[in-house]
Amino acid sequence: MTSAEDRYRTAISTMDAAAREQDEQRGLRDRHVAEAKEQASAGLQREMAAAQKYAEHMDELNKRKQSAGGWATEKTLADKSRESLMEFGVQDEEADTGYTAYPTPSYGTPVPAAVAPRPEPVPEPPAPEPPRRGRHARQPDDDDDFSSTSWLV
Repeated sequence: MTSAEDRYRTAISTMDAAAREQDEQRGLRDRHVAEAKEQASAGLQREMAAAQKYAEHMDELNKRKQSAGGWATEKTLADKSRESLMEFGVQDEEADTGYTAYPTPSYGTPVPAAVAPRPEPVPEPPAPEPPRRGRHARQPDDDDDFSSTSWLV
């Protein structure tokens, strides 16, 4: 009988281990599903915010177009937020664009040979124009000229 009891206990422990493994796999699947739903929800929220901004921008452009009598011109569709800014000089423009301001060159120092300016290319002389003919001038070598023929004969 001991062998039957041992087989029974072995079968029960094997079934318990299989049930535990299935529970762990189900929990893991549920956790992965929850993470995927959360990531998808966050992505959709970002996309929805961007779509909302785009819709607001298009509504504003449409309102400007309608207030201009239906004409979509550059002035009508220009970004109104920059009109209130006052910009003076090159430094302000460079500060807005992110370019660095380069120092002005000193004209008292000689320019190194490696940085010497290139010589200007010599322009080619223009091609001579052919002589202009009158508006009703005849072609010089026209064998099929029947203008002197009387067709009423």
